[in-house]
Amino acid sequence: MQKRCVVVAASLKEMLLAKLRDAPCFGIQFDVTTDITRQAHLIAYVRFSDKECMKIVYHYLLCLPTGTDNTGANIFGKLANYFSEHGVAWLKCKTVSTDGARAIVYIRNDVVALIKQVAPEVVSIHCVINREALVAKKLGNEEENYQH
Repeated sequence: MQKRCVVVAASLKEMLLAKLRDAPCFGIQFDVTTDITRQAHLIAYVRFSDKECMKIVYHYLLCLPTGTDNTGANIFGKLANYFSEHGVAWLKCKTVSTDGARAIVYIRNDVVALIKQVAPEVVSIHCVINREALVAKKLGNEEENYQH
């Protein structure tokens, strides 16, 4: 059963990568997150036009360990190696969305700047959902807030 799951997962991954390579352009959203063992991972999603179903689709692309070096250069290196290994063209990347962490945005050699070197037409978008979720945790239950 395990072998079958591995084969199916590999097949789905290759189908996604084939569709991504075939798409005229794509956007990528990524973040570095920590798992329950405190290991850092780069997680990325892609959005592109799927010619087969004639829709804009949004798919989980990768989860790669980053180790302790979470600099912009290391994060870009992980993405660039993955794209190179799987034949994904940077020039098709038109949007990049990040949560605004210091290593990812606004530093001279950050990931977005490095991506713009290989994909000059890319537009960077700052996502604030992560920060909204953190604020919502602090607010607590709505009923509790009204009782005080």
